[in-house]
Amino acid sequence: MKRILAVTLFAMFMTISFAGQGLELFSDMQNLIISVSESVKPTVVHIEVVKKQDNTRYNSLGSGLIISEDGYIITNEHVVDKYVAVTVTLESKIEYPAKVVGTDKLTDIALLQIDVTRGETLKAAKFGNSDSVQVGEWVLAVGNPFGFDRTVSFGIVSGKGRTLNLPMEVAPLLNDFIQTDAAIDPGSSGGPLVNLKGETIGINSIGVGRMQGFTVPINTAIDVVTKLLETGTIERGYLGLSVQPLNRSYAKFLGNPGLTGILVSDVLEGHAADKAGIASGDIIISFDRRAVAAESNDDLSKFTLAVSQSKVGERKNLEIIRDGKRQTIEVAIGQTPKVKPDEYETPFDFTVEEITENMFRRYLLQTQEGVYVSFVEVGSPGDRGGLMSGDVVTAVGERKTKNLDEFKKALSEIEKPDFLLLSVLRGKERAFALLDFTEQENESSKSSEQSR
Repeated sequence: MKRILAVTLFAMFMTISFAGQGLELFSDMQNLIISVSESVKPTVVHIEVVKKQDNTRYNSLGSGLIISEDGYIITNEHVVDKYVAVTVTLESKIEYPAKVVGTDKLTDIALLQIDVTRGETLKAAKFGNSDSVQVGEWVLAVGNPFGFDRTVSFGIVSGKGRTLNLPMEVAPLLNDFIQTDAAIDPGSSGGPLVNLKGETIGINSIGVGRMQGFTVPINTAIDVVTKLLETGTIERGYLGLSVQPLNRSYAKFLGNPGLTGILVSDVLEGHAADKAGIASGDIIISFDRRAVAAESNDDLSKFTLAVSQSKVGERKNLEIIRDGKRQTIEVAIGQTPKVKPDEYETPFDFTVEEITENMFRRYLLQTQEGVYVSFVEVGSPGDRGGLMSGDVVTAVGERKTKNLDEFKKALSEIEKPDFLLLSVLRGKERAFALLDFTEQENESSKSSEQSR
């Protein structure tokens, strides 16, 4: 009986002891999270953007991260896309107008700068190394979801190298996202993802469902910012290939179940791969003497990034399998085509864009020569004259307009026309749109007489 009592008392003692240690560990963890939160929040800013889409203006909210004491701030490109004005609010509640230094649509990164002239001292973020981030690592996401300033959410790194196949108005992102279950809601975009050392390991980009947030690795963001500060532009390697995973079904179909690599599905005419002789159906097994393989879309990002990080003009070796035989092809790395088209709001109530290669492919256009009509004001001379969104304007009057610069020049040389004749390509059909400004003048005259 005494022995049983002793064992029972010992067990109770150990339970109380372990419980005490558990509470102490819990308290330590809680204090660490609080400490990291307090250290990070002063580096996070609230961003308000006035945007213009066609003839509509609206407000949009986002977040940003102070990266230097002289006022440089990182945010997402989509936060400031189509901006008219950008305002940054610091933790002190003081507002500053912000300058957009540069943007990179392919990585969803933008660089802003504010001029701190009121004696305010900025606190810059500490950077970690996103390459060393591990799945399962505890992290905090800080931002301004739904306008609630400097909200902190807690979670783990759920995955790395993630690919997002979202409907995009431009070319797909250079996918290499860190996935987290820390909440990233509307307004959080541009805020930091930090580890428990208080180091920023990513710039939060988008949430696509419950507990599924995606973050741009901080190493990628820093590389983009460095290039924007040095040259104001992003030069990125490009082959002009469409690729897809070579999974086990393809390998068995090709008669080699153990084959690994990346399948070339399309080659864009006139670009680096085409010039080097790469063909649809080739299987890439190495790039720059490093093996490449993809079993799923997520795996493709490594190859895409390796190409994009190559210097334009460099010569790289691609080892391929064609018709069951290995061969090595040397290719000169090209420049990634322009992604974000320049836009021009004409004085005649319609808007056009230059035709980028991505637009040419995405909209299945018949030509890259001309300008793309993106907006026509309802009831305007263009609307009444038959001009439609999606038309490609190929000539103004008798003057051909092969690109946006030629189109702008042609319009600039026309002073208050009575009529404006545009030649357009609508799908595969050619048509004319006649803008009649005499009707507009007659309506203005009638209104003036009635007002008298």
